[in-house]
Amino acid sequence: MSEREQIDQVRRWVRENAPWALAGVLIGVGALVGWQQWQAWRERQSLAAGERYSQAVDALSRDDRDTATRLATQLRQDYARTPYADLAALALARYHVESNDLASAARYLTEVMNGSRDPELRVVARLRLARVQRADGKPDLALATLAAAPAGTAQAAALAEVRGDALRDKGDRAGALAAYQAALAAPPEAGANRTLLELKSAALGAAPAAPAAPAAPAAVPPSAVAAPAAAAGGAGARP
Repeated sequence: MSEREQIDQVRRWVRENAPWALAGVLIGVGALVGWQQWQAWRERQSLAAGERYSQAVDALSRDDRDTATRLATQLRQDYARTPYADLAALALARYHVESNDLASAARYLTEVMNGSRDPELRVVARLRLARVQRADGKPDLALATLAAAPAGTAQAAALAEVRGDALRDKGDRAGALAAYQAALAAPPEAGANRTLLELKSAALGAAPAAPAAPAAPAAVPPSAVAAPAAAAGGAGARP
C-alpha cells in the first residue's frame, strides 16, 4: 500500500476502536476508584467496631452488663463483617461464666460457634462451650459438641483433654484415658499441658512417663589415650 493508504487505514482503525479503548480506560479508572472507596469504608467500619468493642469490654470491667449487652448486639447487627462482633460475644460469655450464669454463657458461645466467619474462632467457641456444658453437669451434651469439631485444628490437644474430662465425668475411665493419651500425642504446637495430662492419666491408672535417659558419654578414641601415654613415656626417657 502507498503511504496515503496506510494513513487512511490507521485512521479507520482509530475511528472504529477508539470508543472501545476509551470505555476500557473509564471502566479501569472506575474500578480503581471503587476499590479504594470500598477499602476506605472497610477501614472506617473496623475502626468504629473496634471502638464499640472497647466500650463493651470497659462496661464489663465496671460490671455494667446492660451496656455491654447493648453494644454487643449493636456490633452483631451493624458490624457483623468485623471480628469485633465475635470477640464481644466471647467477652460476654466469659463474664457470664464468672457470674455463674452458664446458660447465658452457652448462648453467646453457640452464637459464635455457629455464626463466626473465622474458622479458628468457631473452634475456640466450641471448645469453651463444651467446658461450660461440662461445668453445668451435662457431659453428654459436651461430648456431642466436641464430636462436631473439625479435625487437625490448633486446638486438637485441648479438645481431646475436654473430651477426656467429660468421659471421666460419665465414669468411662478407659475412654477418658484414651482421650488424654491422644492429647499427649498431639504435636508440640498444639499447646498441651503435658504435666497436667500426665497427672490425669496417672489418676486413671496409666503408667507414669519414663524419664529421659541420660546421654551416654562420648567414646574416647584410642589415639587420644595413646598420645598422652606416649608423651609421658618419652618424657621419662629423657635424662
